[in-house]
Amino acid sequence: MKLFGVGVLSSLLLALAVTPKAEAFVFPKITPDPDAPSYLFFDGQPFTFVKRGETTNGQYTLRETIVPPGKGAFPHIHQDDDEWLYVEEGILRIFTGENIYQGDGLIPGVNAPKDILHAYDAPAGTLIYAPRYRIHGVLNPTNTPSKLKVLWNPPGFEEIFKEPGIIQVTDLSNVPTAPPDYPRTYAQASGKFGLVSSIAYDQFGEIVFDDSILQEDNRADYVLQIIADGSREVPEPSAISGMLIVGATGAVTIWKRKRKSVSKVG
Repeated sequence: MKLFGVGVLSSLLLALAVTPKAEAFVFPKITPDPDAPSYLFFDGQPFTFVKRGETTNGQYTLRETIVPPGKGAFPHIHQDDDEWLYVEEGILRIFTGENIYQGDGLIPGVNAPKDILHAYDAPAGTLIYAPRYRIHGVLNPTNTPSKLKVLWNPPGFEEIFKEPGIIQVTDLSNVPTAPPDYPRTYAQASGKFGLVSSIAYDQFGEIVFDDSILQEDNRADYVLQIIADGSREVPEPSAISGMLIVGATGAVTIWKRKRKSVSKVG
């Protein structure tokens, strides 16, 4: 009996040793836009667009949010962009599906087959790639707040927050209360930008807990590349105009000189 107990313990230790772990990702330090806007999420929680397409050379949009216990984002599908989820602080349960749902209006369980959602409790430093057309979601399963970064490529999804009914937060220390119909307003606005969202974590399919998420490429190199590209300085429009004017002036001057030379020869 004692030997059996030792054998079981050894097996458990071996399983823990061979279980893959997410390689910690160090998110580059990014200076927020001076006018970084904040809005209410569908559950009434605020978040901030740290960077947007117009300030990243059209490379990406970056959102930061504190996820309270029991809160998150129900499983959803993006049709127009890829998404990365980065757990900055705490633990967050990440859900990812198996199937591809390419096509506006496809709703798993309604006009498309349901999926299997793989769930993994990701610690701080975890970067998860959630490509377009695949279901993904987030939940804070703990009793302490977690911090999440969400990066979209290409940018543009932030435009939904210019839709009527979306509430902007001008003071994060005094967050307004969302009206009861706000989740519906949010869903209608986001639906115009290629987002299909559920209203429950298991609506789109069966949830299984495993570490299969860790087997997939999180495309960390690509994240670093687009962040670097988004931080490169580009000439101001006025500077570009100045160069064009100088170039055009030089061309006209050369043309005039050639005209004079031709006239003299004649």
